[in-house]
Amino acid sequence: MSRLLTAALALFPAIASAQGYEGAVVDLQYQSYEDNSGYDYDSIEGTLDASWRFGGFGVQAGLALGKVINNSADIDFSQYNGLAVHLTTDVGDALRLGAMVAADNNSDGIYLYAAEALYLNGPLKVEGRIGDSLDNDNPYALAELQGSYGLGSAFSLKAGVHYSDYGDDGYYRVFSLGAGYKLSPGTEVYAGIGRHANDFGAGSPALNGSLVNLGVRFDLGGGGSDKMFTYQPLN
Repeated sequence: MSRLLTAALALFPAIASAQGYEGAVVDLQYQSYEDNSGYDYDSIEGTLDASWRFGGFGVQAGLALGKVINNSADIDFSQYNGLAVHLTTDVGDALRLGAMVAADNNSDGIYLYAAEALYLNGPLKVEGRIGDSLDNDNPYALAELQGSYGLGSAFSLKAGVHYSDYGDDGYYRVFSLGAGYKLSPGTEVYAGIGRHANDFGAGSPALNGSLVNLGVRFDLGGGGSDKMFTYQPLN
């Protein structure tokens, strides 16, 4: 994770000097998964997002890197590398709409296409997206909704739901609750706990368990990071 942060900070002068620059954010996260079959794993994920505005329209690009660092089955998982591009437009001061395309190194030739929206009004922020791979041979559909509510200048409450559908291969669902605390205007630490269901299709019963995440978010300036989308593919 430190390498990602170092790279992000090294690129920051070039990002910030670009025309129409709105903001950039680095998010580093640790996750712990456990289900009732006795399987568990720990993973780390880092994302770097940057956004540019050109009048009422804009573009946001996001890079995600992740790795399972420990698991009870002693399986060596490959590193995850993902890229997402969002085309955005603002509808008034509170609502942003977006169209996202995402791809990763684990799904060669398969893309996720999603429509998304972000509503920001005072202490309330709500973000959601609905997406699909549009691939009959490799079906994948995504629906997620997340929100936060600020309590004063530092604390915030967070909640979210994530649902991934893999057709005949089953589904994965998570409900989560959490909280964040701003150490400074540009640095927030956060934690959350979720309850998940992991189904593998073919009539097999879904496994249930917990998902815990701990993270830190760095705002690299620009003044518009609150209105950036926060797509995190490994959540």
